[in-house]
Amino acid sequence: MARAPAHPSHALLAALALPALPMSALTLPLIIYLPEFFAHSLGLNLAMVGFIFTVVRLADLLFDPFVGGLMDRTRTRWGQFRPWLLLGGPLVMAGTWMLFMARPGVGPLYLSAGLVLAYVGYSMVVLSQMGMGAAIAPDYRGRSRVFAWWMVCNTLGQILVMAMPVFFADRIAHDSSFTVRTMGWFILASVPVTIAVTVLVVREGDAPTPAHTARLRDYLGLFRLSSTRLLLLTQLLVGLGLGISAAVFLFFFTMLKQVPFAYVGLQFVAFYVVGVATAPVWSMIANRIGRHRALAIGCCGFAAYMVLMMAMPPGNMVYFFGMGLLGGTMACSVDMLPRSMMADVSDEDRLASGQDRTGMLFALLTVTHKFGQAMSIGVVYFALDLIGFKAGSPTNSGAALRGVSVLYGVVPGVLYIASALVVSRFGLTPARHDAIRKELAALGVTDVAGDLPPEVLRDEGGAGVPLPLAT
Repeated sequence: MARAPAHPSHALLAALALPALPMSALTLPLIIYLPEFFAHSLGLNLAMVGFIFTVVRLADLLFDPFVGGLMDRTRTRWGQFRPWLLLGGPLVMAGTWMLFMARPGVGPLYLSAGLVLAYVGYSMVVLSQMGMGAAIAPDYRGRSRVFAWWMVCNTLGQILVMAMPVFFADRIAHDSSFTVRTMGWFILASVPVTIAVTVLVVREGDAPTPAHTARLRDYLGLFRLSSTRLLLLTQLLVGLGLGISAAVFLFFFTMLKQVPFAYVGLQFVAFYVVGVATAPVWSMIANRIGRHRALAIGCCGFAAYMVLMMAMPPGNMVYFFGMGLLGGTMACSVDMLPRSMMADVSDEDRLASGQDRTGMLFALLTVTHKFGQAMSIGVVYFALDLIGFKAGSPTNSGAALRGVSVLYGVVPGVLYIASALVVSRFGLTPARHDAIRKELAALGVTDVAGDLPPEVLRDEGGAGVPLPLAT
């Protein structure tokens, strides 16, 4: 098999990153639009919808490491990862068709099957895509370029799919399900094109020897450090807060705040643009006062954003988008800082254990965040059903609508304040980390805080690209 080029061109990296566009376009609708679509437009029971999304998402957490292990052992004449990319694409398309084109009369089994196909295909595409990236760019600078191109396509896909309802506002006014079907057609059209470009343009290098598979006791050993425990608890609370607010996002803004359905997704666009723009600012703040203090400020700021959104006058679009600027700024810190903090923890763990377990630590960070978001949908939809809330009904009681408001603002706000209190106890300060680096250097460890592992690249959230209410 031909070796990968030493310095991949921008054209090659762009071709590799292209599948991130439809994959990112799939993620937010799966969390924001589809639960509401199946409960409101298709009439499924709220609690049942929440239960199905939660169970399938939790199962997906187990599937990721399983399929990753299979990829590590794959050797074919077409490469190590390209066969998985070609297999994942049709699965994503099948799941997208079932979910986004669903009609009234479908039941829980139909929803479950569609979600399984979409999540399994998504995992195959993203993991194989990032595996190819690690193969063609094995050095630190090269992987930074890979991730930069991935971030561009990832952000572009989410902006396009969130802005799509505005393009079809007139049609949506007469058929609210049209926006979901339009998103589905966009994904269906872009998946085969982008994957074909990647497969035809990108050639993998020689496959490395499969790494040793980490066992459960290896992961449990990482919890010996208080830094690991505090950071993972913070990430769990943040994931729950994001997921809970996401689950009622559409209900809150369209039914309580009278924001036109076509314009709800535009606040996500503001989140992404502002988040990318303020990332350097948060980096400077973190370097000056410490990452854990900066993250605590970001968590408190996002809690303030949630409370302020509860005070929004109905129909006031200036307030709606103005608060989006505040939310995007704070969401950037909540998304990017835990990843850089985990890189610091990996140095502390290396000094304590004598092993480089960076990949395992980042895997724990990703799984913890996904677990919080997976649990939130089931909890929220069960609570909505319990208080008698009816999706899309004009006859909801005042108590049911107040319950939606509490679930959107109060509960996530409390979780964010709790995460700020937890992370404020994080003992890995800049001074402590500098001391650790010096001790490692004295022991002859020269690659401290070096190359980020593939697990970081595989995180669907993506470092530095804020996911305000999603995955």
